[in-house]
Amino acid sequence: MNELLIFRITLGVAGLFFAVLAAWTLRLSPKNLSRFEPWPRAKLPGMVIGWIALAICVPHAAVVSPGFLIPLLWPLAVAVPILGYFFVDYPLARALGGAAILGAYYLVHKSFELHTPCSGVIAVLAWIFGIAGIWVSGKPSALRDWIRLCARSGVWRNVSGGFWVVFALALFWGALLTRGE
Repeated sequence: MNELLIFRITLGVAGLFFAVLAAWTLRLSPKNLSRFEPWPRAKLPGMVIGWIALAICVPHAAVVSPGFLIPLLWPLAVAVPILGYFFVDYPLARALGGAAILGAYYLVHKSFELHTPCSGVIAVLAWIFGIAGIWVSGKPSALRDWIRLCARSGVWRNVSGGFWVVFALALFWGALLTRGE
C-alpha cells in the first residue's frame, strides 16, 4: 500500500468518524445526558485509544529520543495506558485529547504534503480540533462540560454538530481529490 492510499483511507475514516460525531452531538438532549455524561471517565475505551495513539507515536518518538530511551519506548507505550486505567481520572477524555492532537497534526502535515484540495480549510478545522484536544488534555473535565453544554443548549449543539459536519465534508472531499505529487 502506498502513502497516498493510506492517507485517502485515513481521510475517509476520519470523515466517517466526524459524521458519526455530528449525528451523536445533534442527538444530545437533557433526557439522555445522564447516559453520556459519564463517558469521559470510561477506563477501558481510554486505555484502548491510548494504546492506539501511543503505537502511532512510538515510531515518531524514536527519531528524536535519546539513545538510552529508544529500547524503553514500546514497553512504556504498553505500560502507560495500563497505569492510566488504574491511576488517572477521566482516562477517555485524556486519550481523546491526545488522539485529537495527533490527528490534527497528521491531517495538517499530510494534506499539505500530498496537495489535498481545500487543504487550507482542512488545516483550519484541524487546528481548531487540535486546540480542543490540547484543552481537553489539560483539563479533561472540559469534555464532560462540553457534553453538558451541548445537551442543554440548542445553539451549542447545532454549532458543534455543524462544525463536525463541515469537517466531515472537507475530509470526504479531500479523500476523493487528493493527488500525490
